[in-house]
Amino acid sequence: MPGVKIISICCCLAILLSCGKADQQPPARDYSLNYLTLGIAFPPVASSDQRDFTAPLLAELNVKQIRIAESWAAREPTPGNFNWQPLDERLNWAFENNIRVLLTIQSDGPDWACSPVQNDKSCVYNDNAAFKNYAELLMQRYAGKIDRIQFGNEWQSSFWYAGNAQQFTEASNVVYQAIQAYAPGTRMVLGGFTAISLRFMAGCNGQVTSFYDDEGIFYDSSTLADMCQAQEILDVFDRITYVLNNALYDEIDIHLYDDVENWGAYYSNFKDMVQKPIIVSEFGGPNMNYEPYTEDYQAERLYAYIKTLDSLQIEEAYYFKLVDGTDNPAHARSSLIRSSDLGKKPGFTVFKEFTAGQ
Repeated sequence: MPGVKIISICCCLAILLSCGKADQQPPARDYSLNYLTLGIAFPPVASSDQRDFTAPLLAELNVKQIRIAESWAAREPTPGNFNWQPLDERLNWAFENNIRVLLTIQSDGPDWACSPVQNDKSCVYNDNAAFKNYAELLMQRYAGKIDRIQFGNEWQSSFWYAGNAQQFTEASNVVYQAIQAYAPGTRMVLGGFTAISLRFMAGCNGQVTSFYDDEGIFYDSSTLADMCQAQEILDVFDRITYVLNNALYDEIDIHLYDDVENWGAYYSNFKDMVQKPIIVSEFGGPNMNYEPYTEDYQAERLYAYIKTLDSLQIEEAYYFKLVDGTDNPAHARSSLIRSSDLGKKPGFTVFKEFTAGQ
């Protein structure tokens, strides 16, 4: 019948049109990871209340590795008088919950152990004998409870380590030797390399032609040509070379932030300089000084960060960080959870999608 034919034709057209619309939908995102295991850098774990807050979030994210900080200044405020309880509570909590720990021993120290060579973040020790005693007691006490350990953070800059390359290396090697003697199952990580040091190393080697620093200052090829010959930059490169040639370690640690489009160049340039495995103990963004910020934009960038790390065949990386708040304004809002209301940002869901099969 004619009416039946018209109806049939209309149905077929409707089906074809609906199929066409389906074909125009963007493909589903790929959240699979071939190499990468994800952790969180510096989640709140200092008190029992913070641990009660953090534990279910780590479980929801399926995260089993965290990076936390330790300070000799807090542990031995006067010579020979140790206060281990706060660190006991943190490390025992992690151990009991099957959470692996990367412990960063800050390069500060108690006043009585520091020489006049110091700043707000660090000091050179009067001698390393007292520091050696602390490091050995630390490794004996927590043998089997620390997966990785490192001395200092972003030591390429005198802002983070007041001393010279030899002084840093000597202190770092004290920790390595304590590990070998008392906790050989713990891995020593040399780190971490600042994002800006990676940028300048790649830029001065011709691997990238431009980049921004954390403050939003733009460096183009002509600026780099001048900067790469500046004594300040040459001194940093000498500092890096000395430490790489003389420090004892099992793995090396870099920090990657913001300009994910260049991470491949930074990583490949750095990889050519070292022989040990590389981990990423901090990654994140966006940079509040030069990138637009919305929570949706942050989530989009987080997807790119994680897929890029996996494409580089990096096996372990720690996101900075769980809850908003940092001394660096550039990354004050790079976290997965708002500090204002403790609400989960869209990036939390993105991160969770990647770790679902972790």
